[in-house]
Order: sequence, then structure tokens, then C-alpha cells
Amino acid sequence: LSNESAAASPEEKINICRKYFLAGLPLLPWVWIVNVLWFWREATKPDHIPQVRKYVMFSAIGALIYATMIGAWVGVYQSQRASWGALGDRISLHVPYGEP
Repeated sequence: LSNESAAASPEEKINICRKYFLAGLPLLPWVWIVNVLWFWREATKPDHIPQVRKYVMFSAIGALIYATMIGAWVGVYQSQRASWGALGDRISLHVPYGEP
């Protein structure tokens, strides 16, 4: 990733980072991941901007929590779908054939 934000003013960096964080709030973890990837160097520099670091860390934590929730759901679904009967089939995008 090229970090073109290096030429931006601190206020612009805060504004962009904040917008990415807020865009990720409606459970859009890829926006949070982009925010973390884009501003990680800026947030971990010794002379970092505190607001940027805050948004980057919240984005990283939010994306990690979301990924954990999705992983847990996939694990439960994969292991329990057959025991849910018709409900398990109705919420499937692709119903596998054969015995579970």
C-alpha cells in the first residue's frame, strides 16, 4: 500500500481516519481493515496523532471482534446445520446433498 496521506495535514488525516471508522460502524469490517492498513504507520509512530491512533485501534479491535463473531457463527452453523432440520436448509444459500 502506498500511503499518500503522508502529504496530508494532521487535520485531514484525523478527518479521513474518523470517516473510515464511522463508515465501519454499520458492521462493515473491511472499511475498518482498510483504515488499519492505511493509517497503521501513522498511528504507531513515536510522534503519532492521538486521535488517529484512537480511530485506528478502535478499527482494529472492531474488525477483530467482528471476525471472531463471524468465525464462531460459521463454526456453529457448519457443525449444527443438520440438527436444525428445515431451518438449517432455509437459511442456507447452498444446500448440500447427502448425509451430514
